[in-house]
Amino acid sequence: MQNKIVQSIVFDAMFLAIIVIMTFVPYVGFIQIGIISFTLIHIPVLIGAALFGWKRGLMYGVFFGVASLIKATTYPGTIDFLFVNPLVSILPRALFGLAAGFLFSLVKKMPRFYQKGIHITIASFVLTILHTFLVLTMLWLIYRPQLETFLQQSITWAGLALAGLIGVGALIEAGIAAVVTPTVSLLVYNKYPHLASRKEQNNETRS
Repeated sequence: MQNKIVQSIVFDAMFLAIIVIMTFVPYVGFIQIGIISFTLIHIPVLIGAALFGWKRGLMYGVFFGVASLIKATTYPGTIDFLFVNPLVSILPRALFGLAAGFLFSLVKKMPRFYQKGIHITIASFVLTILHTFLVLTMLWLIYRPQLETFLQQSITWAGLALAGLIGVGALIEAGIAAVVTPTVSLLVYNKYPHLASRKEQNNETRS
């Protein structure tokens, strides 16, 4: 029991450290293109949720949000300053981590190993798109007047280019997550099979 508690603490410390490093080391977790930042920090949240369930997904998601809020205060010259509002920086990431945990809990019930891999891949792609949708939705709800003014003043082609950049960036984020998340989570899952519940282990034994 003590070994499992210690191992859980070690995993938490490792995931939180990864999120911090990816947040504050330039062009590791946030990739700046013009005024837009694309992120890969959602991937540790996905991996944590896939391995440990909704509680860790929620915790890592909240930590991701807090880290992005702190980062937003240090880069006032970009659009990141909009993320100083916790409703934009923290709430979407918390909901994202929670949703990831619940969805992956369904995936882990798949009886065969290859089924887990396929479904984790699909779920990671869908959840990344969900993350982008949640963040953009909160940005629109909180900053709608400012964004409407910006869009009205901007050139049509520039607005279309910006929308296209966001769309392509979201697909790239989702594609990377769909590759990295199942690869890492299944490797860890194999090395530490006790991360699965007894019911999951019984399902795999029957298969």
